[in-house]
Amino acid sequence: MEEPLLFIQTPPFYYIEVDEDTEEASLEESTSVYEITRREQIKNSVIARQLHYFSQPINRKNRHLIFHLNNGEKITGIIEGLDGILIKIRTQDDLKTINANDIETITVSSKKAFK
Repeated sequence: MEEPLLFIQTPPFYYIEVDEDTEEASLEESTSVYEITRREQIKNSVIARQLHYFSQPINRKNRHLIFHLNNGEKITGIIEGLDGILIKIRTQDDLKTINANDIETITVSSKKAFK
């Protein structure tokens, strides 16, 4: 037998016999039900962009905002966090959570509302 002109060293390989029972078990379908949860979205794109901008750490430091709600209420505070459509606002008294879809407009307060 002649030596090959080019020999490439490869790792050894082995044949493994597979039982028919184990092969059938791997072909069974899963009975688990997976549901895709859809997060609610902010309907007003202008409000969504403003919230995204003002929720950034560099933009929210000492920036007091006035949130004008659909029901006529005004909330003055700093955005503490944004979770989907829920906004956490630090007011002078406490921490409030409001729905972003309830916001009519957002304005910047001309003076600090609290320290």
